[in-house]
Amino acid sequence: MAQEQSTSTTTTVPDLNSPPFSRLFVLCGKQVTVGALEKFFSPYGTVEQCHIVYDQSTGQSKGIGFVKFQKTSQAARALKEADGKHIEPELKPIKVEIASSTIESKPLDCLRLKVKCAAELDADAVKAEFGKISAVNSVQLVPDKKSPGNNVAYLTFESFLDAALAFETAKPEHKAKFAKIKPRKVSLESVQPQEARSFFRPVTRRRSSTLLPPTKLTVLCSSTLTQNQIWRLSKSCFRSDISLV
Repeated sequence: MAQEQSTSTTTTVPDLNSPPFSRLFVLCGKQVTVGALEKFFSPYGTVEQCHIVYDQSTGQSKGIGFVKFQKTSQAARALKEADGKHIEPELKPIKVEIASSTIESKPLDCLRLKVKCAAELDADAVKAEFGKISAVNSVQLVPDKKSPGNNVAYLTFESFLDAALAFETAKPEHKAKFAKIKPRKVSLESVQPQEARSFFRPVTRRRSSTLLPPTKLTVLCSSTLTQNQIWRLSKSCFRSDISLV
């Protein structure tokens, strides 16, 4: 069992999920206190709440903290600049990650925004508009099913901080929000059958007398996974070629 000790800069309890991605998970070491954690992260923005998780049975810190910022961009900047730094010179460097949402059933993508735009705007025009603020990698336009005659644009940004700044500075009519992670289909195709191995003679290898036909496996996975990452996950189970579709 674990309990949390916290400090808050507001009189009311802040919404931990609003705005999205404004809460960070910090591996900070057992010697770090709530006050030290808040002092360290305050230069990056308005800290609404800090938590240190303690073991209920021993009363000792688990070396885990949570920091809630007022803005998403503040959390993004803290993630970019504070990860790997030292809260105290004699302590180990901290590890900073985005904290998981406590309400989202489908995870959001911190690099992608979903915005509404007029039908006359093409992908280049949308990219140029948001490119004034942040580095945009790509734009995908699809018809807006809820508002015929308009489009929905999915923008992929260079970094979490770029996406956060665009999210906060987008015009009200864009109704910008972080997009949900879109699963990608991955085709795993066997290139050769597994060699049969004798149970009683583990050193001796024999080829199977019957060659198995190539097999395909379709996997739905996060759009953030690369082909190499998926290959590393699968190679321990079978020999395969992987193609993203």
